Amino acid sequence: MKLSRFPRVRLGHAPTPLEPLRRLSEVLGGPNLYIKRDDCTGLATGGNKTR
Repeated sequence: MKLSRFPRVRLGHAPTPLEPLRRLSEVLGGPNLYIKRDDCTGLATGGNKTR
């Protein structure tokens, strides 16, 4: 069965953004730290369940 015959359905908003953690980076005196906002994948589908 060829899956290409089925239409694609977008289940989440990807890619999710990266946000800088400026204050934590400054407090630690180290590298620039970032957090990946998987909670922005869409309504009630936060995390990696829809990927």
